Amino acid sequence: MATPKCPSCSGTSFELIEIPIDKAAYRTYGVCCSHCGAVVGVQEFFNIGVLVKKLAKGLRINLDSISL
Repeated sequence: MATPKCPSCSGTSFELIEIPIDKAAYRTYGVCCSHCGAVVGVQEFFNIGVLVKKLAKGLRINLDSISL
């Protein structure tokens, strides 16, 4: 498997940092190069799968019994 590299500096270490975006409705994380800080990707702040599972549990819905 290839090692991911930063397109800006060829660094191979990355970190997840909350990125402030003006007028954004939701918080966002950026996957950033640990060396130069270049943003190489973005990710939602909240894990949608976890939120859905918590909501289903609160509503007493068994997600395992639902067929798609």
